[in-house]
Parts: sequence; C-alpha cells; structure tokens
Amino acid sequence: MNITNIPNLKEKPYGGAWSVHDPMLRDHRDFVHKLWDEREWDKDELKHEYFDVYKKWISTSHDIKGFELYEEACFTQATTESFAHFYIRFSHKRFRIARGEYFYHNMMGKLYDKQFAFLDEGYLKEGDALVLSVPFSDTGNVPDWLETMLTECDTKGIPVMIDLAYINLAKGLSFDLSHDCIEYVVSSLSKAFPLELSRIGIRLQKKKFEDQIYVINEDGYNYINFFSVYLGLHMMKEWHSSWLYDKYKPLQDKWCNELEVEPSSCVIFGIDTNNKYQEYNRGGKTNRLCFSKVWDGRYVGNGGRI
Repeated sequence: MNITNIPNLKEKPYGGAWSVHDPMLRDHRDFVHKLWDEREWDKDELKHEYFDVYKKWISTSHDIKGFELYEEACFTQATTESFAHFYIRFSHKRFRIARGEYFYHNMMGKLYDKQFAFLDEGYLKEGDALVLSVPFSDTGNVPDWLETMLTECDTKGIPVMIDLAYINLAKGLSFDLSHDCIEYVVSSLSKAFPLELSRIGIRLQKKKFEDQIYVINEDGYNYINFFSVYLGLHMMKEWHSSWLYDKYKPLQDKWCNELEVEPSSCVIFGIDTNNKYQEYNRGGKTNRLCFSKVWDGRYVGNGGRI
C-alpha cells in the first residue's frame, strides 16, 4: 500500500533525490574508519566541535539572515528523527505541507487525515503547524512565496520547521530565518555526501526545549552516534560546502540542455516545466529529475537516457 501520496520513482534513472557517489570520496571514508579506531575522543569536545563546524559549513556559501539566532544545537539521525519529534511536540495541531514535499511528510496525509492538509487546500490558520523544505524538495529552489508565508505564520502563531537538507546542493541562496514562527531548523549531510546510511544531521533552535532529542544530547550523557559525529566532522573539514555545486554545475547545465529541462538551484536536479517527463511528477506542477545515479554510474540503462 502506498501511503506517501506521491509515486515511488526510485527505480527510474532520474527518480528520487540522491547524493553523487563521487569516486574521490571513497578514500576519505576509509580514512575515517582508520582514524576512528586509533583515537580516543572527549565526547563533549567532539560534539561541540561538530556543532560549530556544521553551523559555519552550512551557511558559508549562502546569505541566510537570522541564522546566528539558532544557538542551541542537537545531533540527529539525519533529518528524519527531527521530523518525528516535531510531530510529537505539535500533535494537537493540523500539519500543513506543500505538494511535492519530502515523502516522509506526505505520509501524514493518509496516516493522520483529520490532522493534515496540503497548503493549496485552504488558508493557513491558528492551530496549524508547517513543515517546509528550503530549497523546496520538489524543485530544488527557494519558494518565491517563502517570505510571505513565514510572515503569515508569525502573525497567526503557527510553528514552523525549516528543512535545509538540500542547502549544500546549491550555492548563493538568500532567505530570512529570523522569523519568530520558526521553531527548528534542521539539516543533514545525506545529499552533499554519499552518507545516506550514516544518518548525520543537526537540529538547531533559538532556545532550549527539553524534548527527547535535546536530553540525549546533553553534555555528560551523549547518547548519540559518535561514529557518525566524527565522520560528518571529518567530511566537512575536508570538503568545502559548495564542492558538489562547483564540480557538477557544468554537467548539470549540459544535461538540462540535452533533456530540455531547467537547471534547479540544487545542482543534482533538472526541472521539467513543460510536462515532458510526466513519470517524474511528485505531486506538484513540475517534474523533478535527479541526475546523480546516472552521473556516478549506478544507472546505466539506455545509455543513461530516457
């Protein structure tokens, strides 16, 4: 049974959203395994270094107003763990997402029908809670309505979680996170690096809120995955936050031109605005093609062409 409200496109050459398995990164992952076995770590020190490096790394290539307000940090199992706890905290509210959003949120539509509505199904109102990916999952671009919507959420007291999972697939983005309505900003390394199974993420908030994630991150307790903490820290120190964009932007332009789609702000995507590739529709008005598996050789059918 499909309860995500969007089709499963992962087996198609341009389906899903994947990191690029760049061959240069394999030696670095082996290096991390070796270092981890040889070194003793102060866990509090390692964790806080991870937080400091991640906050600088994620914002270096962009103009993000208000990012400095998010002083409280937690390690998370990628972004998914943060989503679940946002649902728990605001379980008394109705959840709102845009069509084409990450499949995990789309599941809410069928699992909790009476507490869910797409953004195009009515106005935002008090009693709602909003999850929004920036760049937006369905296009890889910053929504042109982002500022207006966040201002409305400020006015109506609607709690918002901003998902920056795709932020380091892009470069030079500009948006404002200083809005009072934003409770959490989350991100992970699962798209900038081929670390999907390592589950390396961060949750940022302006002030302390002691839910389960916050408690297990407390100094002296540290009930978190320190192998992933160290792995992520090493990768961010070795690779600039825009490395993927800088390397693959010319290839993105080439493929978008050949396939007659528009380059997304996120370098691994091409966006079909003419409905040429309907099989890649995820519920929105356009169709998203992900080039990663074709570029790195995981998909070789039909010469990598549709």
